[in-house]
Amino acid sequence: MRYSTTKIIRLRSAGKLSQALVVFCCAAYLATTLYAADEPRVLTPTPSSFETLSRFTQLLEVLQKDYVQPSHINTARSTTAALRGFVRSIDPEADLLTPEEAAVTNELADTAAAIGLNFAIGDDFPTVIAPRDGSPAENGGLLGGEKIIAISDVSTPHARRIEVDRLLGGPRDFPVNLRVLDPRTGAVRDLHVRRAVPGPASQAVLRYLDKGIAYYRVSQFTQDAVESLRAAMILAKSKGSAGIILDLRNNAGGAFEAAQVAASFFVVKGTELVALEYGVPGLHTTFVSDESLNVTAPLVLLVNGGTAAEAEVFAAALQDNHRARIVGTQTFGRGFLSASTTLSDGSVLVIPTAYYMRPSKEILQDKGLTPDVVVELPRETERSLARTGFGTFNWKTDHTEVLATDLPLAKAIALLAK
Repeated sequence: MRYSTTKIIRLRSAGKLSQALVVFCCAAYLATTLYAADEPRVLTPTPSSFETLSRFTQLLEVLQKDYVQPSHINTARSTTAALRGFVRSIDPEADLLTPEEAAVTNELADTAAAIGLNFAIGDDFPTVIAPRDGSPAENGGLLGGEKIIAISDVSTPHARRIEVDRLLGGPRDFPVNLRVLDPRTGAVRDLHVRRAVPGPASQAVLRYLDKGIAYYRVSQFTQDAVESLRAAMILAKSKGSAGIILDLRNNAGGAFEAAQVAASFFVVKGTELVALEYGVPGLHTTFVSDESLNVTAPLVLLVNGGTAAEAEVFAAALQDNHRARIVGTQTFGRGFLSASTTLSDGSVLVIPTAYYMRPSKEILQDKGLTPDVVVELPRETERSLARTGFGTFNWKTDHTEVLATDLPLAKAIALLAK
């Protein structure tokens, strides 16, 4: 029996997000299994694979026989380093962790959150995606796309994620010194960021601007954040809002299924939201909305270079289905599903296994979203807004200043007021 390589998943917006996650995991597993049952990926080494193994064996034999200090040869450690270099030459976001590194990965990820920084691993230096709301990194004015070229006097070219986490983490209240390059301006600056214990995410509040237009800040896509968004949109609907502005600036993503549930609030049942595009040609898993809050008010999304990953999934779903207009600047362009595989020696291979594909059939990775209305800001104005925090303004007392400074927000209001 031949199976289709396209799987359609209906995602319910109601109920717990964990149910959506189960559906997603089962679908991904079935899609891979069904494909493999009929037309598996290459399971046997190719001639080039045998040649590579032969070269490695020959090299090892010569080293062991002729190297002047054979006691320096640690086959296990050197093999791991060689294989890691091979993996990272294919994709900088891929990595091979030793068993010891794998054991402390989650702990290090938690310590990195002490300065509240989301970053990507690139070909040259770690790249800022966005600081988290209310974090030391936000207070430091870090912006999406900036390169971290040194941490506490340690240069970071071609750094691994676990190395960056180690350098960023440490005791609370101790400073972290960052040297940052802004590719847009060429400026290099030094920041002194003091580590802090991450607090709970601030509660977003639905607020009304002019002419019945509602504003809501979405800083991340987690289960709690999406449930708060649900409540806010029910309230906006009950009040008959003339339009809704969702602020996704510096939203670096979150949970894949959470972004889909959030998008379901604004589209009709059966609307395609996103697909996972795997390495097997033609194999992808498509997710569609099964329910909706039926929020029909005109919608504008604010985005910038710190809008990434699952936030881009959400925005692309609404843009491609002509449900929302997007205002701001090009988003980061980060969209992949990562998976970890434990190898026989206990080391862990971490690799991207699928790309996020928007309904228009374009991959988000390295491309991002182009706004319907591009509104550029001077870099220092953008930095000032980020430091202040998006959505922290007092509209009643400061609306004139807000409109003069936050041009993307002013444009969103103008679009909805027409």
